[in-house]
Amino acid sequence: MKALGKGSIASIVEIGLTIAWYVLWAAAICLAVGAVGYAVVLVLIQNGTVDPAILSGGEGHVRLGGGDGSSFHLTYNDPGGATWPVVVPALLIGGVAITGSLIIVWRLRKLFDSFTSGEPFRRENAQHLRAIWMTMLAIEVARYLLLALTAALLAAFEPDIDANFTFNLDLSTWGSILILIVLAEVFREGARLREEQELTI
Repeated sequence: MKALGKGSIASIVEIGLTIAWYVLWAAAICLAVGAVGYAVVLVLIQNGTVDPAILSGGEGHVRLGGGDGSSFHLTYNDPGGATWPVVVPALLIGGVAITGSLIIVWRLRKLFDSFTSGEPFRRENAQHLRAIWMTMLAIEVARYLLLALTAALLAAFEPDIDANFTFNLDLSTWGSILILIVLAEVFREGARLREEQELTI
């Protein structure tokens, strides 16, 4: 099977990227719904409808309806683990990961569209690769910052939670970023040579 053009490996990868695009949008919607749901729970805790223990753990209750909770009354025991110093950084990490992935997949779709059409050395392909490595770099830096924020919030507000965070250097990610930097320059130079050749002809 040929690598470029219609019916090639590039066209198969393009289909996979399209599927990933829609899956990522579904994940983004789920994350947004989760964030809104969590905000609603916080509001209900503030007005006394829901016991704060639902987030921190222990026994509690949810009352809806009349002042005595006659319409709906639910008791629970130790759901826990969902206080804001845990959930807010988790939502931020998820948001950064999904947003970055959407940017990367969108750029890859554009890149493989040109591969499928048999024109790999378009000038915009170098821009797509540059945007991809810059996005990967931003995601990686944001990951370190958000892990540090989570550790600081847990130390300040949840000292009882035993959280062990390790700031591992992901060599495969940093290696991929370096490779993409080089490939972006290769494609930029290839596009320049192609334009010069077209002008000569």
